[in-house]
Amino acid sequence: MEKIEQTISSIEVAEMVGKEHKELLRDIRRYVHQMNQSNLALVDFFTESTYKDGKGETRPCYNITKKGCEFIAHKLTGIKGTEFTAKYINRFHDMEDAIKSGYNLSELSPELQAIFFHDKKIQIVEQRVDKLENTMNIDYAQQKQLKDFVSEVVVNALGGRAARAYTHKDENGVKIRPRVYSRLWHDFYDYFNINAYANLPRVRFDEALEYINRWQPPTNMQLEIGKINREVA
Repeated sequence: MEKIEQTISSIEVAEMVGKEHKELLRDIRRYVHQMNQSNLALVDFFTESTYKDGKGETRPCYNITKKGCEFIAHKLTGIKGTEFTAKYINRFHDMEDAIKSGYNLSELSPELQAIFFHDKKIQIVEQRVDKLENTMNIDYAQQKQLKDFVSEVVVNALGGRAARAYTHKDENGVKIRPRVYSRLWHDFYDYFNINAYANLPRVRFDEALEYINRWQPPTNMQLEIGKINREVA
């Protein structure tokens, strides 16, 4: 199967190097003239083409191969050359990925190719945003909401603020209320595999609220709370 040479439109290359298209065309025509004098295979670098401008008029352009981009990069100096090299290498890698995905870009106009890769860049940005969202932790307001909800659940588990268990101390002066808080947070951290509620991933916030809502003290602790609340003052 014959391999199709992948190219980039001179319109896109002009944008990459920060030149007006007419200026790049002038440069390429000079390169073409020099190559013709040196009997170099022009098609390995540049091929003439056309495109429709905003008015629907046909304008000249060039399709530039990877070798052609490398040739142009060598003509640039300093950071401009480095930036362009990085851009065109990424561009050709994108085209190779598109081919592997089943797209035949050679059948598309330069304008449609530009749209295709613009969409691809948007997809990449969206993937990065999704990744960022998946790695971000809950914000301060969400932290406060979790903490307040935990307090509500613990108070209910103790039988309410008026219940004896809410203020009860054992013979050693130890309150049961802090133990209930500690147990809830212990279970919470264990379930979500974190060491502090502030480290909860934002994408699991709703799940965290559901977990807290469903949480109950272990059986032994429930029995202890019930016994305390049944005691006569």
